[in-house]
Amino acid sequence: MRKPSAPRPERSNRAQDAPASIPPRRSGPRRPRPSRSAQGSSTPSTPTAHHGAEQAGPAAPVKRPRSASAPRTPKESGGAGSASRPRRPSTSRGASSSSPASRRGGEGAGRTSPRQESSSPEAAASTELTVFGRRQVALSGGDDRVVSTGLADRLKERQAAVRRLRLRRVVRAAVVVVAIVVAVWALAFSPLLGLQARRISVAGSDGSVSDQQVRKVLAAYEGDSLLRLDTGRLSTQVSDKLVRVRRAQVTRAWPHGLRVHLTMRVPVATVQDSDGYQVLDNEAVVLERVSEPPSGLVNIVPDPAAQASGPQKISAKQVAAVTQVVGSLTPETLAQVSSGSATEAGQVTLTLSSGASVVWGNNQDNALKARVLATLMTTTASIYDVSSPHRPTTRSADSAGATPVAPSPTS
Repeated sequence: MRKPSAPRPERSNRAQDAPASIPPRRSGPRRPRPSRSAQGSSTPSTPTAHHGAEQAGPAAPVKRPRSASAPRTPKESGGAGSASRPRRPSTSRGASSSSPASRRGGEGAGRTSPRQESSSPEAAASTELTVFGRRQVALSGGDDRVVSTGLADRLKERQAAVRRLRLRRVVRAAVVVVAIVVAVWALAFSPLLGLQARRISVAGSDGSVSDQQVRKVLAAYEGDSLLRLDTGRLSTQVSDKLVRVRRAQVTRAWPHGLRVHLTMRVPVATVQDSDGYQVLDNEAVVLERVSEPPSGLVNIVPDPAAQASGPQKISAKQVAAVTQVVGSLTPETLAQVSSGSATEAGQVTLTLSSGASVVWGNNQDNALKARVLATLMTTTASIYDVSSPHRPTTRSADSAGATPVAPSPTS
């Protein structure tokens, strides 16, 4: 028959709610742990002792700190009295002594539960020190770098890494900007691609304009980079300063030259003035002045009908009308024309070297009239009338009337 054990005193709510103090960890050697037999022998085993305890009055409640270890099972509890006790979440004195938490601390009676540790000020301070403290771990493999595991140190390292990243980006951007500036200066402002006058080539001239004249016009741009040269403006300057040039096309010849292709003005007529003879092209542009009229050009004379009333001066309008008609003729027909005249109304008449005359009319449909005249001149006549190119006529000196001819193709 088992001996009855003393009733376990009830814990008050104040004792349970009060946070247990955390005893300081002892640094000395561990004390020998009492065996289970010794613990079992310490409990009262006689009814006399139990009866004496009941007579002594209610026992004072004993504060037992909770252990962090798991509750003991009946198999783990070695005493006979512990088997009859009801199971509770907290362990007995013997179980707490055998738990891992009691082994680490050396005494099971001084350990507290995790809830009590987290609620105590000492536990909060310990946690704060663990989080914000400085702990460094040396890397393996002989590396001298040290990794910090503290939150404050990690934040500092992250901020330093961000600053280094920003600095690298700024340096890269500065390097790119400097490289672009240097490249622009080298290509656009340095002598690397500068124009050299001796590298300017000229093509398309008929001999009236020399290469030296073209280079003289473009000499003001010598040394300038080809990238900054406006070829359209250079073309206009060449055609404006050289009268014999109708149109100029300037292109770049890398790395230091230019190519200039010229379209020349062709002289077609001459007109006499007080200083001699002016050589004109089909746009009535004065190409040069000479003392004697060149051969092969049409001489512009006053209108014979107006000349009967007295000497007449040739107006600029009359000159322009004749030059436009002469400029539209084919080279074969132009070679047979000796002179031309025009009225104030713009009616043009041409005189051939054979003595025949051409009634041209106004300046409309000049290209069509030139083709019709080239066809009519295959026959012999004294007057060729192409004023109406769709119904041209020819007349002979001994004929009584005009002889109509078939219209030529308009294409």
